[in-house]
Amino acid sequence: MPTNGNEDLGMVSRLQDQLALQQKLTEIHEMRRQLQEIDFYPAHDKRLETPEYKAAHKKLAIDQDLPCMVCGVRNSTLKDPAKNPFGAKQMETHHHVIEWALANAVDVDKFNATLLPNLQARHPNDPAYQKPFTAEDICNWVDHNEDNLWVLCDVHHRAPFFGIHAITHPIWGPQDLLRDDFVEYARGEIEKANAEANSKPQAAPPSS
Repeated sequence: MPTNGNEDLGMVSRLQDQLALQQKLTEIHEMRRQLQEIDFYPAHDKRLETPEYKAAHKKLAIDQDLPCMVCGVRNSTLKDPAKNPFGAKQMETHHHVIEWALANAVDVDKFNATLLPNLQARHPNDPAYQKPFTAEDICNWVDHNEDNLWVLCDVHHRAPFFGIHAITHPIWGPQDLLRDDFVEYARGEIEKANAEANSKPQAAPPSS
């Protein structure tokens, strides 16, 4: 619209951008599904952070200040909203090749035949990978080796709809590569779904 006799030349461009974005959003397909999963874990001691794990976590998340693999927030930027878009509270380390609770279920021969050659190829100068692993070696590797640890923020580690422990890997994996408008749309839909779920009346407990 003309303003003081001058035409707003940027209006047309802004409208075109808005229409293009709206068109993209209408092409997004939502699929909701309920997955069934049964987890089996071998007998193991109660999880206690070993000194070696604490040292590895500190090195990666604090000393090296590595970013979350998904959103890029670092321990040093947790309090900066501009660099912490998901409101993470802390940095964590995820056992990404073998879950800690499954260490006692790993077959030594299969580890040495399948995983060890890949580790040797990736780290040809690491003496730890130049000989077969024992069961104790495997447990230690699972617990605190940096090759089994990813730095993630608490949101992309454990939060519903975002965390690697909460959604399937095909959905979790490419989160760091998605367009900002796509992510904002998805977050908005998740917020609406959560609001709808929270607004539903809770079922009354059965009478005794």
